[in-house]
Amino acid sequence: MNDPYVDFIIKKCRKLFLKKLKDYGLSWKFIHNYSIIDQILIKIIRIKNIQSKGFQKIKEEKITDTYIDIINYLIIMLIKLDISFTYNFNKISHNDVILIYNQKLKRIKNYTDCKKKTLNKFSINNVLKNILLLKKNRILLEKLEKFCFKILVDIIFLLKQNP
Repeated sequence: MNDPYVDFIIKKCRKLFLKKLKDYGLSWKFIHNYSIIDQILIKIIRIKNIQSKGFQKIKEEKITDTYIDIINYLIIMLIKLDISFTYNFNKISHNDVILIYNQKLKRIKNYTDCKKKTLNKFSINNVLKNILLLKKNRILLEKLEKFCFKILVDIIFLLKQNP
């Protein structure tokens, strides 16, 4: 089942990821996952501040763009997990990363199709709680991937509720 809004968000994520990959290369592969989690926390706090104030001072970056940044940071963590298991970390190419990124997007889409059938209430507070859980606990790698996908799907549905 296709969801046009989910497709729209996924296309925006991919477009931004490819642009940043072209501009910055694979610089993120040297950053520890906990640093990525810190970046996600900064983005979540920005969203919460905008929601509590009811407005945003920086008009150029829409709240949707902040959600997309969070999605891409989480996908980068997932890519790093794949790279560490399946590739020589130093020899990974842009094409390899794009292939993995596309696989992750496809999986996110499958998760969103399944999650549509549930009646979960999505909130930025739940996302924050899960990110803080990631930061505080060392989650086993097998569970980390599943946990990241859960957060990703929650963010997409949160975006869908509040476009």
